[in-house]
Amino acid sequence: MSALPRSIYWLVLCQGLLLTGNAMLVSVNGLAGLMLSPDPRLATLPVTCFVLGGALSTLPISLLMQRRGRASGFALGCVAALIGAMLCAWAVAMGSFGLLCLGTAVIGCYNAAGQYLRFAAVDVSPPDRRAQAISLVLAGGLIGAFCGPALSKYTVNALGTTYLATYLSLIGLAVMIFLITRGLRFPPVYTQAPPQRASRAAIGDLLRRPGFVLAVLASATAWATMNLLMTATPLAMQLCGYPFAEATWTLQWHMLGMYLPMLFSGLLIQRLGPMRVIIVGALAIMGCSAVALHGETVNHFVVALVLLGMGWSFLFSGGSTLLTSQHSEAERGLAQGLHDAAMFTAMALSSVLAGVAIAGPGWARLQWLALAVMVVLLLSVLVLGLLMRRQRPLQPA
Repeated sequence: MSALPRSIYWLVLCQGLLLTGNAMLVSVNGLAGLMLSPDPRLATLPVTCFVLGGALSTLPISLLMQRRGRASGFALGCVAALIGAMLCAWAVAMGSFGLLCLGTAVIGCYNAAGQYLRFAAVDVSPPDRRAQAISLVLAGGLIGAFCGPALSKYTVNALGTTYLATYLSLIGLAVMIFLITRGLRFPPVYTQAPPQRASRAAIGDLLRRPGFVLAVLASATAWATMNLLMTATPLAMQLCGYPFAEATWTLQWHMLGMYLPMLFSGLLIQRLGPMRVIIVGALAIMGCSAVALHGETVNHFVVALVLLGMGWSFLFSGGSTLLTSQHSEAERGLAQGLHDAAMFTAMALSSVLAGVAIAGPGWARLQWLALAVMVVLLLSVLVLGLLMRRQRPLQPA
């Protein structure tokens, strides 16, 4: 088996830096929104703007990487982080809620660019190690799981104005990613044919491939169910009367469940194939819902959220790996962009649904919804898997 190149480990570090910043944003965006919002019901709007910024920019960034290379796309993302962080810092200094929403939307572009670190790992890896390269880079999120909360606690009041230093520290993280990615050698831009454009015909061609559709479904449902239940968990625990510290403890275990399996999911994909790993992920999320429906003690919440994180890990790594075999080199930018656009859109919708549902139908109804989504995904694996056997093999990217 071929060895992984050293650049993979630099990409792991970049992923850790990206997730450190994301963990900080998760911890402060809602609170900053509550502090500045004219209406408490709008407090989570900066969070939604962050996700929407990513959803709107992910396809253009992917097409840019197809034309100009990975380094150019990562550089653009780092510039977005610089501008967005300064806007957010200015917003908390001036007390402007609208400026905070604008800043978080711009930072969402940075997060969208950072999602392509996993595909950059595919670009520099030998074909027989691509699954392991993707999962290993995603495992860099463990760095963020530990460093993000610690850094946010240290910076929250470091400059006198609450959250000012937290947003400004994002600039340092982005600068480090910029310097690392500029120093890496990525494969040259594909020039044998014109870069694939986001035309209706090109998109339709991708959507007619069952393997591409399944890859999108796996990743989109992974993010939708994970974000739906993760966002609702602190609210559900508060309604159960548990202190905030218990919710924080539960979410820390959840993040470990998300990123720890990435250390071996690549090897699992190589041994079982991405479709079987997708099935394992769906079953893990169904296990999460079963545990959550069984009781509402702190232990039930912790076990459910760990299973949720593991399910996300297997679904996302399996879907991302499956995607790499469902497009040609010329279609790479369009295919990866559509995949991640669907992923971010599903995440945005689930963010809105989580708050509405927990205030209405409640925690149990969310679990039944997650179960239904996973049943649909498993049926899709069965049907699309049969169609994939009849599909003409493609030249992998």
